[in-house]
Amino acid sequence: MLGGGPQAMSLCIVEGRQQRRWPRAAATRRAHGSCWALPSSVWRRLHGPECGRSLRCSSSTIHTGIAFVVAPCARLTRQYPCARPPVLSPRAPMTATRARPLIAFFDYPDVFEDFYPHYGVDQQAFATRWSATGSHAFISLMQSGVGDVVWYCFSLRPEISEARHETLGFRVRFLRSGWLHRSLWRLFYLPRMAWRWRGAYRGYATVASYLALLSWPLVRALRRDRPDCLFVQSYSSGRFDVLLLAARLLGVPLIAYHAGGGPEGYLGRFLRHWTLAHADCLIASGRSEAEMLASRFRVPRQRLRVILTPIDTEVFRPLDRAEACLAAGLDPARRHLLFVGRLDDSVKRVSALIRSFAGLSGRYADTDLLIAGDGPDGEKLRRLAAEQAPGRVCFLGWVSHTKDKVRLYNAAECLLLPSLREGFPTVVAEAMASGTPALATGNSSAGELVIDGHTGWLLPPGDDEALLDRLRWVLDNPQAIAAMRPQARELAESCVCPAVVAAQLRECFRLDRTYG
Repeated sequence: MLGGGPQAMSLCIVEGRQQRRWPRAAATRRAHGSCWALPSSVWRRLHGPECGRSLRCSSSTIHTGIAFVVAPCARLTRQYPCARPPVLSPRAPMTATRARPLIAFFDYPDVFEDFYPHYGVDQQAFATRWSATGSHAFISLMQSGVGDVVWYCFSLRPEISEARHETLGFRVRFLRSGWLHRSLWRLFYLPRMAWRWRGAYRGYATVASYLALLSWPLVRALRRDRPDCLFVQSYSSGRFDVLLLAARLLGVPLIAYHAGGGPEGYLGRFLRHWTLAHADCLIASGRSEAEMLASRFRVPRQRLRVILTPIDTEVFRPLDRAEACLAAGLDPARRHLLFVGRLDDSVKRVSALIRSFAGLSGRYADTDLLIAGDGPDGEKLRRLAAEQAPGRVCFLGWVSHTKDKVRLYNAAECLLLPSLREGFPTVVAEAMASGTPALATGNSSAGELVIDGHTGWLLPPGDDEALLDRLRWVLDNPQAIAAMRPQARELAESCVCPAVVAAQLRECFRLDRTYG
């Protein structure tokens, strides 16, 4: 048992800012100044006909431009004192007597169909078995060491309602996206001539990111579950703005972490200058990102945390190289350079990697380039490899099994990631936990683990000459590479092992001090 009993619980994110306390007093809701009222019809939809009072919420803390379209998310910020609204659902919602906090998690894609099916993952597998993203690593630690997690996943057509993940233990709930979002999605993707307006994708994506969450199924789910905190994968799209407003209306804190990409890629960037500063806590993927949030978006530094994506260092570990090569179907007598990631050349610059390797392939006849991943530019890159370095570049496709990835990391001389932009690349942490040095660009948070000349190398983004020179050095100095392996492993154990990250998450959420 940790902390006090549930009746005395509170939820705090940063020093001096109490976000939630039971029982709630009316004074805690009257301290926000002027208010606007929600229609009683919305209130009755949320809590039943006997609850006819208007919901009131601070206009000083909520952007009126989006307040009314997400008003159905409101339920908790009321002026009259009440420990809990009446329980009307027959499905036994969580109550204040639960022993662990309930954390509502929202991932980045607007709907399931936007992302996961491209990797061969259906809804049943996603909800019960699949766990191949950095979000799963975070949620696994949250479920085991912080609180009970419900992963809300939106879909155009949910095939299942709810399931519990068989290995990680959290619940997955599929909800149908709002009618406006579904209509916009079909208009953009389905017509035969839809390709004509693909150039307007950014505008579509911005609007869609706001609309997907505007659905009555979400209102009913939040009413039933009554989460104690919202945890959001990314603050780079309109989903973050909508969920921040929902958190304020619910009377609970919002914590977000960013999966990658700089401010130039944010959707709804104008609003982000206001909403980011009002989040309760932002988890940055590196010190440079935290500094950018503080200086450019004026996020108070006490609300920023740097927490790296956790890696299971018991699974991703050094293996005997020869055995790893044989298990992966590779020749142990040959050397291997490895790329792991999505084949999106505008971001990952895999074509530059292929050309650089082709320039060295004649001199290093014992070395092959392995490319593990899939994506929109896969066919184009295969043709380029066949032209530039025939027979020397092996495309492995998407590697979904963790054991196969561990073998590839151990078989490689180093991991290559010449991206133009990244957040914190999970593959870098996986490789280093496996004892493999990484070559990455210096504009990402890879620098949190890649120490130049010690655990890997950092290159200027887009510098093909520097990439070629570093590849040449790697292949000319096998003994130096061997000396880096234990150093890479040691740093990974100190920064991304589950025990370290779990302690950081508990401190960030501070829930271990308030729940029994």
